[in-house]
Amino acid sequence: MSQPPAGFKELESRCTGNSICMVEAFKHYVDQGVEFSGTDVKRVSSLLGEATKKIEVFSDKYLHVFMKYVQRNCVEVGEGEICIYSWKSGTRVRYFPVSLDATGTILYFRGGNISVLAYPTHRAYDISGHKVKVPDPSIAPVSEVTKRVDGYQITLYYNPILKKWIPATRYVLHNMVYVRRRLEVHEFEEIVNPYVSIAHSIAEERGLYDKLKGYEGWTFTFILEAPEPAITRPSIELFDPTSFKLYLLNARKPNGELLTVGESSKLLDWPTVPVEEVHISSRHDLDRLIDEWSVDLSTRSRFVRYAVDEAYRPYTLEVPSKLYSEAMSVKYMSNPKSIVILASHGFGEEAVKLLTDFGDIKDVGKEIVEYYEKIQEMLPKAVDAEWFLSVLKEHGVDKPLRGELEKARRTGTTARLARKLASILAGDNLYEGRDRLRKFVESLDRLLREKT
Repeated sequence: MSQPPAGFKELESRCTGNSICMVEAFKHYVDQGVEFSGTDVKRVSSLLGEATKKIEVFSDKYLHVFMKYVQRNCVEVGEGEICIYSWKSGTRVRYFPVSLDATGTILYFRGGNISVLAYPTHRAYDISGHKVKVPDPSIAPVSEVTKRVDGYQITLYYNPILKKWIPATRYVLHNMVYVRRRLEVHEFEEIVNPYVSIAHSIAEERGLYDKLKGYEGWTFTFILEAPEPAITRPSIELFDPTSFKLYLLNARKPNGELLTVGESSKLLDWPTVPVEEVHISSRHDLDRLIDEWSVDLSTRSRFVRYAVDEAYRPYTLEVPSKLYSEAMSVKYMSNPKSIVILASHGFGEEAVKLLTDFGDIKDVGKEIVEYYEKIQEMLPKAVDAEWFLSVLKEHGVDKPLRGELEKARRTGTTARLARKLASILAGDNLYEGRDRLRKFVESLDRLLREKT
């Protein structure tokens, strides 16, 4: 890439459509004094989320995006440098090409040349995100719906320096690891990252590297599934490495074209993420499924990929479940607050079933659901009473509930108040939460009998 491209299309072709590569290469040429047309400047700057013909505005936007939003972890290798790009953790996601490609893109910088080593699957649009569009399937057909495996992204790519296939995560290369939030970079030949190490072991033991022969230049995105879901933030070092599973998500051709899960499965004899067989031909079909998926207790989210004329970043919607995290908190941590939240959405019985079958845990969970239902039943009779605030004070929940109490009195609706009240009382300890709920129910029941 030492010679400047003739224009935007040539730049796109050299970078196999990867927007981060295109922006980095364009910035390199600009810094070298190469001049581009206003049209090319506008098209490249649009990859950063702001179209402009002014090169100064492009440079300012480049600094803003790569300092504030995009994380760049690099390692020097010989006369060059390899960098992996990801969206900064904890930063609100914004949607533009560079943000979509900041999912573990790996670039190789050497002697003025920039090449793409790995171009994993791009970010999907979260349906709950700001101004996210939901295309009508009758106009833009849906090509595939997949279930999210609640694990960790693993990118498999051929590294020309190591001369072999090697895994990377969404955030770091194989020789990188975070220790107390500080990045440690080891010798390039070493595999020190625990996620990479597990994926590497699976790939070696199950012959995945042999299956990848002949696909040099492709990028394969996998999901590493631990014995516990990623949403619960488990310490993976505590698990037996043989208990992990590795699922193929999709493959990207050397020209940048991203294949579907179904198309990718035909390349490798390897388990894939689940493809959902659903019929979606209208917006009504999609809306109905979105309603179902949004309260799913067993699947974190679904990805809806549209059959659009976009080879690099085909429009993909992510439809998350609003209750999945609560269900996993119940299943793996016996969280009483999450039991209350599930019960408030009509899933009290399911919440009890999710609890571990150990000792009296299920019985205590059932009590928590019953106490929540009693609070829900009694609140409409008590919320407008002058003495009700004194009950809240007695149990130490008056301050966090003042706003909800005022709203319930104003609207006559107590569902939100019941959920928040019971959630606060439940807390994080199953037995203590059960006892606090019981005492509150007894107090409220007694006063209702005395005052009415």
